[in-house]
Amino acid sequence: MSIKHIDQATYNPLIAGSQMTISFTDLTADQKSGLANYFAQHNQRFITQENQDLLQITHRDLETVIADFKQNAIIATNELEAIYKDSQIFFAAGNRSFDITDKPMIHSIMNLSPESFYDGKDHNLKEYLGRIEEQIAMGISFFDIGGKSTNPKAGDMSADEEFSRMEPYLKEIRKAFPDIILSVDSNNPITIERALDHGVQVINSISGFDTPEMIGLVERYQAPVITTYNNRDKPTDNVHQSLLDYLDDQVTALKARGLKDENIILDPGVGFTSRYEGITKEEIAAEDVTKIKAIRAMADRRLPILVGVSNKSFMGTLFDREIDDRLISSLLVEYNMVMNGGRLIRVHNIEETRLLMDIFNTLAL
Repeated sequence: MSIKHIDQATYNPLIAGSQMTISFTDLTADQKSGLANYFAQHNQRFITQENQDLLQITHRDLETVIADFKQNAIIATNELEAIYKDSQIFFAAGNRSFDITDKPMIHSIMNLSPESFYDGKDHNLKEYLGRIEEQIAMGISFFDIGGKSTNPKAGDMSADEEFSRMEPYLKEIRKAFPDIILSVDSNNPITIERALDHGVQVINSISGFDTPEMIGLVERYQAPVITTYNNRDKPTDNVHQSLLDYLDDQVTALKARGLKDENIILDPGVGFTSRYEGITKEEIAAEDVTKIKAIRAMADRRLPILVGVSNKSFMGTLFDREIDDRLISSLLVEYNMVMNGGRLIRVHNIEETRLLMDIFNTLAL
């Protein structure tokens, strides 16, 4: 008996409902009958042919099949387990690894910048740690901390000022919650290096890793990254292709510095769109929609993909939603992006997003 995955080049486990095709050859009559009966009972497509038998199945359902076959011994599961493992997609940081093939992961925004567009305010340390504790109880393990707003109206600040906002919080977070994954939301290499030295494991840079200073940090610390396509200051004729080309170049450069697939998160950069003189808010929103739609092509890279649309301004332009009335539109866009390959959802509204992901995990094809 031989079992092979015959469409690896075209199958994409990140796309909801995507099915792989598995070929079975040299089955005995009993094995063929047992498989046909099992898959008929479980509404799986099993096609019997003269020289081979074909199974079309999702990655999620294959996990169930392997567990069942281990119990009822219709066939040995070694080859099926190898196919399953070859299709898995992981995010790894620190000493932890997360299988995100079928189960998206929430990335909690924990701003420390009063200028932030959504929940900007001065923070109380006790209250801040309490929020993290509540979210851990909800199953959240990945938190994003930044001391400087990326809002284009907020202006810039020195690394000293930016890190001074984070430092007391980082010390207490690491002391209280040593097992969580922390990312630093910054594009200043000085700030980032200080954060890494204070226990942050992931670099979240809206400016990517194009400079010697930024790529040098990756090489020295071997820190996982979120790299963003940001064309805010770069008018672009073909946003879709420019986005894919830029992120491909980033992956090549980051792998050359030692990172692996599971250490590289791709961000299409929704909200980090053209801001040149004369551009209309409708044109900006149209670029954001192009980036949202590009996620399906990004998923062909089979790397972790960030969904970062929470409460962003294109929802105001397209759907006439004020900033405090964008929850429903945020959730619907996030769900669409997860169905098309997004796996790390960077959000403000944790409880509602967790419910959304529970629904996805229950109903996903």
